[in-house]
Order: sequence, then structure tokens, then C-alpha cells
Amino acid sequence: MQIQVNSDKNIALDAAVIHWIGIKAERSLKRFSRRLTRVEVHLSDVNSRKFGTHDKRCLIEARPAGHRAVTARHSAATVNLAVGGALTKLRNLLQTAFDRLGQGHEARSVRTRIRPMTATAAAASATEAIAESLPVAASKASPRGPKKKMIYQARRKSWPGR
Repeated sequence: MQIQVNSDKNIALDAAVIHWIGIKAERSLKRFSRRLTRVEVHLSDVNSRKFGTHDKRCLIEARPAGHRAVTARHSAATVNLAVGGALTKLRNLLQTAFDRLGQGHEARSVRTRIRPMTATAAAASATEAIAESLPVAASKASPRGPKKKMIYQARRKSWPGR
């Protein structure tokens, strides 16, 4: 993974700042280092020499191998906070993108395969049990299921007549 640091004319970059940003980016994106070809960090001062609360902006562009570039931006009072915020956003964005592609972190994918029964799964199994106990005609009458149909019918009966 190659890391490039760029800035506008209002932010002075020296070797120490570039080295610090490189180390911080490597630590933050370590788990994606095999899948990223290049990371570009763009620093800018929004309102030049004037003071402002969120005038330092960091835009980080990551280029995954074989995919489109992904960007994250964060504005803060200092360069340190702006870089940290943008790296956090980029890390979350890359995790989501790689999970959707099916290339997520191995430990995380194993954890999601073995999952205890959630409340929605328990409710679905209870609804199936109710549907099995009802006659066939009643369970096939509504595409929403027998329980929802009964709820809607009860509501309709309780409405005032027109």
C-alpha cells in the first residue's frame, strides 16, 4: 500500500508531518493493506489564514485493487483531528464495502455465520406455528399471513361507520 500526502498552500508539510500521517494511516488501515493499492491524503485549509472552528479539511482517497476509488472527508479545528476523523470514516466505509463484496474480515464473517436465534427469528417461527394450526383456507387467504389479517379485520370492525 502506497501512501501519498498532498496539501494546499495554506498548510505547511514537512517530513515529520508526512511521516506521522503515514504511520497513522498504516495503523488505521492495516487490515485492508493487502487489498489497497494506494491511499492519498489531501489536506486543505478552508478559509486560508482566517480562524475558524472547522477550517481544516482532510480528504482521504483509497484505491482498492480492481475496484473504484473510495473517499472519506472530515473537517475539524486541527489537522490531527481532521486526519483521525477521516481515517475512521474511511475504515468503516471500507469494512462495509468489502463485506458487501463478500471479502470481509475472516474473523468477522465466521462470527456472523453462527448466530443465536434473534427476536425476529423467534417471532417468525411463532407466526409459522400459528399458521400451521389454522385451517388451510384461512392461512392462504391473505399474503400477509393469518395474524395480520385478523388484526386488520378487528381494526376495520372497530372503526366508526360512515
